[in-house]
Amino acid sequence: MSTITQPTGKVSFTADEFGRMLDVGLFEGRHVELLDGEIYEVTKNPPHNYGVDALAAALRRLLPEPRYLVREEKSVEPWEDWWPEPDITVLRGPRRRYATRHPGPADIVMVAEVSDSSSQDWTKKLDGYAQAGFPVYWILDLQARRLEVYTDIRDGRYATRTIVPEGESVVLVIEGEAFGRIAVSELLP
Repeated sequence: MSTITQPTGKVSFTADEFGRMLDVGLFEGRHVELLDGEIYEVTKNPPHNYGVDALAAALRRLLPEPRYLVREEKSVEPWEDWWPEPDITVLRGPRRRYATRHPGPADIVMVAEVSDSSSQDWTKKLDGYAQAGFPVYWILDLQARRLEVYTDIRDGRYATRTIVPEGESVVLVIEGEAFGRIAVSELLP
């Protein structure tokens, strides 16, 4: 007589294990990321893609290259049990610096997520990005039609949250320098 084993809990993965899964093509054709040891599939739709495009264009318009580089939906250097792929990453330039490596936390001055339905942007990513030391985190909330700006990391958490509703604008501040204003309405589909 065989015994049926009941599951005892979920399995967590390290960034190294996740990398090996990617290398052998386990998730080919799927868009996945590792957040705090858990694998999440990311779905994209036209409103999400519009928000990513609009936000990237607005940031590129204000930020001088080669001092800063705006990247869309590209990998960052994994750490411990994290291998996220932020919708937008603002890096210290120049571009050539990343020709042979992913940018790491010391290179990243801002991350942004465009959220249509994902709760991870306010939970796992909010905590993980703060713990990694990304100084500025923006969430473009398509459902609430607003932008949330998180800054001022203290004890591994963002201490300051600013909500900028549709119809208002936000001042883009990177490394203590103001680069201009972005109207939230121009970012929303």
